[in-house]
Amino acid sequence: MKYVLSDFFSAVAVWVLFWAFRIWMINTDYYPPGRDFWILLCIYPFAWLFLHCLSGYYNEPFRKSRLSEFFSTFFISLIGSIVLFFAMLLNDAVASHRIYYELFLVLFSLQFFITYAGRYIITRSTTLRIHSKQWGFNTLVIGTGENALKISNQLDSMKLSQGYRIIGFLSVDENCAVPTKSVLGSLSDINKVITEYGIEEVIIALDNSPRDDMFHILSLLYYYRVEIKLLPRLYEVLIGSVKMNTIYATPLITVSNCPMPYWQQNIKRLFDIVVSSFAMLLLSPLYLYAAIRIKLSSEGPIFFTQERLGQYAAPFAMYKFRSMQVDAEKEYPLLSSLDDERITPWGRIMRKYRIDEIPQFWNVLKGDMSIVGPRPERSFFAEQIKEKAPHYALLYKVKPGITSWGMVKFGYADSVDKMLERMEYDILYLENMSLFVDLKILIYTIKIITTGKGI
Repeated sequence: MKYVLSDFFSAVAVWVLFWAFRIWMINTDYYPPGRDFWILLCIYPFAWLFLHCLSGYYNEPFRKSRLSEFFSTFFISLIGSIVLFFAMLLNDAVASHRIYYELFLVLFSLQFFITYAGRYIITRSTTLRIHSKQWGFNTLVIGTGENALKISNQLDSMKLSQGYRIIGFLSVDENCAVPTKSVLGSLSDINKVITEYGIEEVIIALDNSPRDDMFHILSLLYYYRVEIKLLPRLYEVLIGSVKMNTIYATPLITVSNCPMPYWQQNIKRLFDIVVSSFAMLLLSPLYLYAAIRIKLSSEGPIFFTQERLGQYAAPFAMYKFRSMQVDAEKEYPLLSSLDDERITPWGRIMRKYRIDEIPQFWNVLKGDMSIVGPRPERSFFAEQIKEKAPHYALLYKVKPGITSWGMVKFGYADSVDKMLERMEYDILYLENMSLFVDLKILIYTIKIITTGKGI
């Protein structure tokens, strides 16, 4: 909130100063400020807050590098100044085009220096409080061996704290080099410990543990909204996997929850909101037609609600147009097949053109889902998949979607084994996640819908 208020008042100050300079440059007697000044004064600060929000600046308010903050402020000020200058100010009657360049340079300089000054004060104050251990992040260390003790001692002995407030340790094996009173339990207690102690950071520090054990621990942590970090081993150092964020910190590998940078995540969310809103409006005749056909073709409700697992395995109610007979899963969950007798005649048509999925635009607007992302599964089948492929938990890192790379390449799955095959495509999507990949998936999805190859 401090950054938002600082950016807001910085933008107000920039507009007032720039307006005065602009009037002086083009030699007009325009005092007191007229209607245009007040209208643009109302628009200008919020336009900048929107741009800063899209850039991802507000996504992580406490873990900011002052150097990266300097460059991010510089580039967004440059880009924003270009956009706003052409949108708002390129209509002045000037004696020479050179005045336009001078006006732009002043606008950019004011925007950058005033914005950065406010941010620098806040970031410096926050950094000093973290370095002095006034503020910190509740941190859990997984491991109780020599590596766990070493990382704990290194973090505690640093003159400038990096914000790791070590709450305790979780034991993975019988080795225990740390104080016994600091051991909060075993790996089976991870849910209780993270919830009870409000854990924000987790450091995995095992002693020569097999890669499978490491992956098992990671798959457990993907259920929680925590920052995951690993102690680098020699192999990772040699291949260049260790990236330093600060010259004072103990080297740790950060395991990102989402492969997308913040600015892409924010644009993706904005795209979801805009497209879902327009889709629900433009497709309203189709919604009405589908509802009438469902009512005429079989008895029962229009919509089918089913609990699915979303990001961090959080359950949510997913909406679809009902394409099966009522109580099709009265006894236990079942997967559907191409010749499933439970599917109604109109339901078969809806599935062919993916019409049954369009109520999920409401799930997207609510924030439970995204337009593109791994398809969510029911807990019943998710547990079966994880028994055969524990790395399925990787998909909990991101929001599920209406369409996915797995749905495009593989389609509906009528067995757990086919779900496993489809999952491989979703894992591939996760590791290559970007706005460009999302666009490709959407294009292929539209092709499937228009050609009726949804089944």
